Order: sequence, then structure tokens, then C-alpha cells
Amino acid sequence: MAADAVIIVTGAVLLVAVGMGTAQDPHSSATARSRDVPFLMWLAVWGVPVVAAVESVMHARLRMPVTAVVQGLFTLACTFLAVAWTRMLLS
Repeated sequence: MAADAVIIVTGAVLLVAVGMGTAQDPHSSATARSRDVPFLMWLAVWGVPVVAAVESVMHARLRMPVTAVVQGLFTLACTFLAVAWTRMLLS
């Protein structure tokens, strides 16, 4: 459970850091940006929520309700971060 929290906080910090680093200056002219994102980047962004969902289902099947709920919440947080990363990568 603590490891899940550390992963979420680290992901959020990286999201903010990379987002701030790639943000355009509001006073600069708009330039065309490439939408070519490597496959490995998509795998990294969406792989964590998929693994978290699989772990949540696995814990539910093993009849570990508390752990399954925590993993479910972790899955929701990872999905939210993945959507935010996707929007950032495509902007």
C-alpha cells in the first residue's frame, strides 16, 4: 500500500515537472509540434494502469477484499495520471 502511494506521488510529480518543462511561453508564437510519440512511451503511460487493474482483479479472486479495494483505488489514480499524460503528450 505504501509502495502504491509512492508510485502515485512520483507519477504526479513527474507529470507536473514534464508538463512545466514542455509548456510553451504564452507570449511566444504558436509553432507546430510533432505528434509522433514512441510506442514505448505509450506502453509506459498505459501499462501501469493495466497492471494495477490486473492486480486488483487478482486480489479480488484471492478473496482479499481490503487489498482489492486499495488496488482498485490505485487503478483509478493511475488511470487519471495516464489520461493526463496522454493529453500532455498529444498537445
